Amino acid sequence: MAEKEEIRQAILKKRLDISSVEWQNSTEAITREIISHVWFREATDIYCYVDCRKEAGTRQLIEEAWLLGKAVWVPKVGGAEMNFFAIHSFEELTRGCFGVLEPDEGKAADGKDGLVIMPGVAFDVRRGRIGYGKGYYDRYLRDHPGLHTIAAAFDFQIVEEVPQEEEDIRPQLIITETRTL
Repeated sequence: MAEKEEIRQAILKKRLDISSVEWQNSTEAITREIISHVWFREATDIYCYVDCRKEAGTRQLIEEAWLLGKAVWVPKVGGAEMNFFAIHSFEELTRGCFGVLEPDEGKAADGKDGLVIMPGVAFDVRRGRIGYGKGYYDRYLRDHPGLHTIAAAFDFQIVEEVPQEEEDIRPQLIITETRTL
């Protein structure tokens, strides 16, 4: 576990150190790749985090989903559980758990099909993932196996290897500003 935490802290520091210009350019490249992917084009439901603390940006992606008439669902954490709730504008979000923008509760998504855009702190070339350490996405995806998953990440978040445990869920794809894994 110590190695996981060391990787997590090193990558979080790198993420906070990127310039606004680098963040914007990389986010635009990642967004272009995700919205051109067949899973995004064919999905009617997009499950997507709202970026914070210099995560790979998702606002352009969410706006594109709305323009295409897709339902957008964003996560809300309550205790040990995470569910996704529909939003139709960013004004519907308020600061919630961990300072993250979250929707008001309503009817939770059924999680039967669609595309999940996953956050993460670090990844490896085998699509291993280190999240923020609480296991919310691992539990949600284990309970909703019909969803496609793409992790949005910057190149510097890809490391040689991340320690994985049995309960860790790997994204089906990782899209960075320069490559798809």
